[in-house]
Amino acid sequence: MQGYNAYRKAQGATAVQNGRDLEYRLLAQVTGALIRARDGVVSLQEKLNAILKNEKVWTVFLADLNHPDNGLPRELKAGIASLALWVMRETRLVIDTDAPLDDLILINRQIMAGLKPEPAAMAG
Repeated sequence: MQGYNAYRKAQGATAVQNGRDLEYRLLAQVTGALIRARDGVVSLQEKLNAILKNEKVWTVFLADLNHPDNGLPRELKAGIASLALWVMRETRLVIDTDAPLDDLILINRQIMAGLKPEPAAMAG
């Protein structure tokens, strides 16, 4: 899918990854950045970059739901779309009011739990 291929290229991944593994790794990267931002170990610019990168990942997920190759069930697509829209609203709230990042981190972690690759997939 287009979004996956763009991120694979940007990530410099050499091993073939399936969509779930790539989504997991992307969410792990942005969630790690959000955690560092929450814990105050980064500059304000790095915090904003982490927040906006997280939003961009969710924007790609949302766009991918409409791709013809996306074979997810309709109900799952609707649920992911709803989460993506929530992430976008929450991102604006965080930026505008300096609200905590905990809810964005929690959503990412919950999705990661559902995507978690099998140990053999992580070795590749």
